[in-house]
Amino acid sequence: MPIYRLEPVDRDSPHWQRSWHRDVCLVGAASEAEARELAAAVFDQVVRHQGREPLVAPWSNKDLVTCTEADSVPDHMAEGMVALPDGLGGWQLRGQGVDSTEIDS
Repeated sequence: MPIYRLEPVDRDSPHWQRSWHRDVCLVGAASEAEARELAAAVFDQVVRHQGREPLVAPWSNKDLVTCTEADSVPDHMAEGMVALPDGLGGWQLRGQGVDSTEIDS
């Protein structure tokens, strides 16, 4: 199972109002599409927006976020999990893998 690295490229877009996380993340998923979908679901937040066009989850937008297979992954990372930078050069795992791997971070 691949681990995908999703990284914002245009943080100035108003669509980032829809996400509580706006930095790189790792997602365990079977495909790029599933990785984007999981990130969008995990980070989504409801916002009041007065703009002309509706806001979309930025993680699903290829113009706002790159998605590549990760070169290195945290220990115990499993499909269905998300990893966020821990601020110390490592990763904080979140969620429960589809194989019932559960991380308390």
